[in-house]
Amino acid sequence: MAEATSANPARPVSHRMTLAATVGAAGIVQLPTAAVVVALPTIHREFDVSVAELQWTVTAFLIPFSAFLIAAGRLADIYGRRRALVMGGLLFAAGSAVAALSWDVYVLIAAIAVSGVGGALLMPSSMSILTNVFVGAGRGLAIGLWGAATELVSGIGVVVGGVLTGELSWRWIFGVDVLVAVVLVALALRGCPESHDPTVPRAVDFPGVLLSAASLTALTLALIQGPTWGWGAAPTVGLLIAAAVALAMFALVERRGRHPIVDFSFFRRRNFAGSTIVIFVLDFSFGALLFFLPVYFQEVLGYSPTQAGALLLPLTGLMVIGSPLGGRVAARVGPRPPIVAGLALMAAAVYLISTLSVSTTYADLWLPTVMMGFGVGFALTPMNLTAMNAISRDHAGSASGLLVTLSGLGASLGVAVTGAIFQQLQIDRTIALAAEHGVSVTAAEAHTLDGLLAGSPGSLTTLHQVAGAKAPQIHEAVREAFVSALGSSLRLSAALVVAGLVLTLAIMRRQAPVDADLPHPVIAPPTRPAPRVAGAG
Repeated sequence: MAEATSANPARPVSHRMTLAATVGAAGIVQLPTAAVVVALPTIHREFDVSVAELQWTVTAFLIPFSAFLIAAGRLADIYGRRRALVMGGLLFAAGSAVAALSWDVYVLIAAIAVSGVGGALLMPSSMSILTNVFVGAGRGLAIGLWGAATELVSGIGVVVGGVLTGELSWRWIFGVDVLVAVVLVALALRGCPESHDPTVPRAVDFPGVLLSAASLTALTLALIQGPTWGWGAAPTVGLLIAAAVALAMFALVERRGRHPIVDFSFFRRRNFAGSTIVIFVLDFSFGALLFFLPVYFQEVLGYSPTQAGALLLPLTGLMVIGSPLGGRVAARVGPRPPIVAGLALMAAAVYLISTLSVSTTYADLWLPTVMMGFGVGFALTPMNLTAMNAISRDHAGSASGLLVTLSGLGASLGVAVTGAIFQQLQIDRTIALAAEHGVSVTAAEAHTLDGLLAGSPGSLTTLHQVAGAKAPQIHEAVREAFVSALGSSLRLSAALVVAGLVLTLAIMRRQAPVDADLPHPVIAPPTRPAPRVAGAG
């Protein structure tokens, strides 16, 4: 591939600065999803918001990140990788700064969405800069460090988020984002060369990007707000219709466009199609768990944010161990056995977690969290290898970008769908349990009471208004409703993983053992996006 590179002679290329800027970009993008989940109960209480609004603090990053990632890679190739990295860093810093200073949850959500767009520019541009600056063995080392940064921050992000939230404030999660983003922008301006690819078509599929983002946003909003508005209410139905129309238009645009962001011909390859199912169900279940477990640990079991972050470490940290091991097993016996084994571990883990009760302790949950983390990692690398072996290297960048998009879609819908089921069940069971104590609670009041376990002021006021002297009994009823609703909603995730396992066996062809050391693109673990293939156009 032809490359065009320009650099200011007064400022020679600094390999150290380039490495620091690009590796820093890969790492910092992981914090909004890895660290913020531990802060959710604190945000729940501080802003006096509902679970539905909490869901947006996670999906607000994933939706724009996933929707704009492929287009961001092409923009970087056309207009300059350093320019894209700097612009991404500035957007990420600006969004994080507003999030750190946010005065209500809606400002926080909007700011996180801006950070998501910045993150979409950071990832592909940082990888492209690395592959343009480093050659030979140095390139392999640089890419390895880049991947290690994503692994490290994803693995320890929950601990970092817990410590910052517990010892300082959840706002410091975004403060750290700002500091790192400003430093990496300065390093990029001083030490990175500018480069672009003159062979890449200058057309960017903006209609496809906007339609995909609109469809996912409308669907997510309908799912999250459905329990509050009512599933038959005009806003909910209207959003579902809008999502369907936007999706249909997206499919039409992609089929007719000259440079689509999604090449539907990829799905004709059975192993690639099977891999998309794996990445979707994997991220769906993992995203749901990563959203709800921190809330459960803190609001039901009473752990501090610092403790909750430490307790979640096996869930995220075991991926780091399982991922390379899955690649080695795939190299010996082929990718399908470790994929199936990983999904089986995940299904069992989610089901075991779904049996939780008000008397469950962490001692009852550590084994399934270990199983979940290891299972995700064990399936992830073989899935990457299977998908990319099914596609020619000329199209590896597009295929990798599509997998990342589906990864974000799975995580977003995991939070939205599981959250919608949870909310509806919690409302219904709060009403039923309150009635057993002789207290009449409306659906609107039950919805307000969902912040009771976090100590939200509005929920406490509603509790005393509707329960009076029976406030302790209704408080316990809300706690029981939370646990019951969470267990039932997580069983959906377990069933979905089982369905994915069955489809994997039915669709994926057996493959000969693969070379796990080949330079395949890195598709990051769930809720953690990755770039297009290094050097792909």
